[in-house]
Amino acid sequence: MTSDAHNQHETLDRLVDDYSRTGMSRRRFLLGAMAAGLTAAGASALLAACDAGSSSSGGNNGKVLEVLFGLNTAGLAAQQRQWFQQITNDFQTLTGATVRWDTFNGTSDELTRIQSAIVSGGGPDIFTLGTTFVPTAQATGGFSLLSDADWQAAGGKSRFFQEQLTTAGATPDKPISVPFVMRPFALVYNTDVFQKAGISSPPKSWSDFVDAAQKMTDASAGVYGTAMDPQDTFDPWKILWHVTKQLGGDFISADYKTAQLNSPEVVQAVQFWFDWVATHHIVDPNSMSWKASNASQAFANGKVGMQIMVTATVIPTLEKSSVKGKYAFAPLPTIPYGMQQLPANGVAVETIVSGDNMTIASYSTVKDLALKFINLVTDKPHQLTYTQTFGDLPTNADAAADLAGQNAQTKAFVQSEGGATAVPTTSEWGPIEVALAAVTAKLGGEVAARTYNRSHIKPLLDQANKQIQAQLH
Repeated sequence: MTSDAHNQHETLDRLVDDYSRTGMSRRRFLLGAMAAGLTAAGASALLAACDAGSSSSGGNNGKVLEVLFGLNTAGLAAQQRQWFQQITNDFQTLTGATVRWDTFNGTSDELTRIQSAIVSGGGPDIFTLGTTFVPTAQATGGFSLLSDADWQAAGGKSRFFQEQLTTAGATPDKPISVPFVMRPFALVYNTDVFQKAGISSPPKSWSDFVDAAQKMTDASAGVYGTAMDPQDTFDPWKILWHVTKQLGGDFISADYKTAQLNSPEVVQAVQFWFDWVATHHIVDPNSMSWKASNASQAFANGKVGMQIMVTATVIPTLEKSSVKGKYAFAPLPTIPYGMQQLPANGVAVETIVSGDNMTIASYSTVKDLALKFINLVTDKPHQLTYTQTFGDLPTNADAAADLAGQNAQTKAFVQSEGGATAVPTTSEWGPIEVALAAVTAKLGGEVAARTYNRSHIKPLLDQANKQIQAQLH
């Protein structure tokens, strides 16, 4: 054996040992094997051999369930790691099997992970996806349709908040996912700053919103009426879609055949959002590099009067901050800026049907374990624990009802979910999110570089629209 071959053999031995002992993800194993000199096919074959060996003891002992989960970027990374370990322990006690966790960070990474797994025919058994990504995942044909028996194994449809079941698949008769958490959106405001500015109630129109934000802004003290996060990959499209729908438009035609990202309504929505910094001066001009976590931290520090598009996940952070006891939630404004009422075809969107669902890859050889895992994390005790730690609301209807009865803030979010508006269930929604995130990131960079001009909005949206239209069938 040559020196190089010997080194490769030792490297692969260590890799196999780490895979069996440490819960290394399949993706990391494959990357490590290819880095050691194996072809993609060779790495996959070695992985299959490892998995087969770990399952040879009979029953579930030694079996591994791989779960892909969104990385927590809201300052609760340590708590997420603890939750991963607790669920792993509970699942092993229940089934004898082990959970191997992997994470994604942002919409672009989420989309890439779906595509890579389906193309390669291997990867996580369970994908935890944002509700708007479910149609995108379903269009790949790589995820299992859920039968009545599957639903029963996962806890039964009656367990879940009914609005969230509308996101289980591209159509109601073809569900591929089970609701895990729900995330209705609202506006959070600083009651002390409101009082000092002489504002008696939260705004119901976007004109009132801008007026209130201007009253609260004191740039010399570093306090601004609201916040922007143009570099975030989740928030911008939601903000723009809300305003677009209120104006009577949408990102895509009703038949899902024509992209409309460059329509007058979308252009107006983007312009309105960036007017906050360029015209109304109600946000920190240094916030053009911000993501949602930065905006939430600024609010928690008492530097922002109102923050839009927040969920109950912000509560754990605020309860440990300087604004504890000094904040409240309200519905998002529904009347477009400069108007007294909704225009023709305008929709009074307060929140979207939003959250995370769990779906099982068709290539998974442990579907029975995957359903048991979903049943575990959506039962009432585990849902309540998750909400108490991270703020996401439970999709378990009994758990949600208990929380609503105990906490007025939670009750407001649960009530808003009851009237939530669903986004179009097109497979191109994921790419639409990514395309719009690129537009807002670009415009945010221009504001920071002092090269921003309203005239730049339409060409960027034209480019994004062309990109999406090319993908429509």
